[in-house]
Amino acid sequence: MALNIRTDERDAFAKTLYLTGRLDDTTAPDLDLELDEALESPVKVLVFDLGELEYTSSAGLRAFMRAQKGMSQRAGKALFLNLQPPVQKVFDIAKVADFSAVFRNVKELDEYLDAMQKKVREEPQ
Repeated sequence: MALNIRTDERDAFAKTLYLTGRLDDTTAPDLDLELDEALESPVKVLVFDLGELEYTSSAGLRAFMRAQKGMSQRAGKALFLNLQPPVQKVFDIAKVADFSAVFRNVKELDEYLDAMQKKVREEPQ
């Protein structure tokens, strides 16, 4: 099965990549192209919605780690949403993401993003 990637930009602050299918050696270059574009944009939050991702290999993990590194270099965050059990298991084994960057659902993610934006608004300029 192929990898399908759909993007959604809430605003200039956040971009979501929805991944469907399998992320492996064959499909990881497709994600890398999307990451290149995202990392060239001014977004501060890059969300990976993995609710429809059935499988990830080490090639997928490398892409996720690249995203985390690229976002942290700009004081941003790479966040992970809706991990399915097989993908969650791979994340747990490889310790790819800090647990503070993994969310069970959109409501939990939105609460986090609201708190982040509130904090930014309250910081002295």
